[in-house]
Amino acid sequence: MRLHRTACLVFASMLGVAVTSSALAEQEDKAATTVSDQAESDDSNHNSEAQAIQVGDVLTVKLDALLPTQPVLAFDRVFASLGRYEARPAQMFDDLCLTNGGKGVKAWDDQSQPTDLESYTCEEPLGSNQDALPTVLLAPDGKTLYLLSGHHILTTFWDMPNGGTSVPVKVKVTQSLAGDDIDEVWNAMKEAGQIWLFDTRGEKIKPSELPEYLGMKQLKHDKYLSLVFFLRNIAYSDPDKGKTANPLIRPMSVPYLQYHWAQYLRKKMKVSDYDLNDRDEYTAALKEAAAIIVAAADDETIASSGKTAKELGQFDEVNTKALDSLLTRPTSSWSYALAYRQREKEESTPKRILEEQKAKKESAKKAATPADSEKSEN
Repeated sequence: MRLHRTACLVFASMLGVAVTSSALAEQEDKAATTVSDQAESDDSNHNSEAQAIQVGDVLTVKLDALLPTQPVLAFDRVFASLGRYEARPAQMFDDLCLTNGGKGVKAWDDQSQPTDLESYTCEEPLGSNQDALPTVLLAPDGKTLYLLSGHHILTTFWDMPNGGTSVPVKVKVTQSLAGDDIDEVWNAMKEAGQIWLFDTRGEKIKPSELPEYLGMKQLKHDKYLSLVFFLRNIAYSDPDKGKTANPLIRPMSVPYLQYHWAQYLRKKMKVSDYDLNDRDEYTAALKEAAAIIVAAADDETIASSGKTAKELGQFDEVNTKALDSLLTRPTSSWSYALAYRQREKEESTPKRILEEQKAKKESAKKAATPADSEKSEN
């Protein structure tokens, strides 16, 4: 204010105007009021920005704006989708429309790109079916978004050849923790089953160790989870069989139901004993896993779920008809996943090593044949 008073006196002197102390005081009060009003306006704008995102909002964001709340994925679930997209490109746009709340794809052409929402048309306006959208949680800073559902399908969009970090998707804000303490947030999310803090070895991790982005380079492959994914409706099913708005984001009645079964299998079998790039060995792994799930005692608590086998949808016996269909149908999710992963391996592994692996495997099979024959005769 002193600088302001001096400036006023100099200005008055230059103009030859007699400025009274009362007038100066009035000017100072007016200026102070203006500054105060401006400050309140700035605070109001700041608060408005902080509160801009509300629960229930549907946002359009790019994939790299979403933070994962789990460190693992069933890679073969992603491979199954990628294999389908190669066989039928329209399926990709169908999945994009469905996941963006627009039902199925209505029109697309060779110029359509998943990175451009305007390049293809869905049966309904994007965002119309909010129940089909991936869900997010607004972090304490009021702007960071944690992904609560849709890790697999959004990773598929991230890793598909014409996808990537800039694929736009619509998400729905289902929770807001703006202004809360971050440690309390993590604890609340763990209690509510909204975060999965176990790595590929089944060991606990800290929230700070969660991946920074989606995608298969950040999230790791839990092979047991891949087995469990394929065994739905074969060895178990969701106890609550209510219709879902988006089968690509299938909410389970028990949070992380499939992940708990994967934890259980990790204690009962060694998936490393099987080469999941080999059709016969992958088949054997699935059959062993299915047998283990149905053999669990009805009242046995499964892993860290706090639920019994029956509460996690365990079947009394393996649905062999569904299993045979999975293993023999060319268009099953398993067939697409296996074909995709085999090709990925061939493209990324030197031919010499592939030939050595094949020869070693054939030699092992021949060595095991006499013993197996003798055992069967006895």
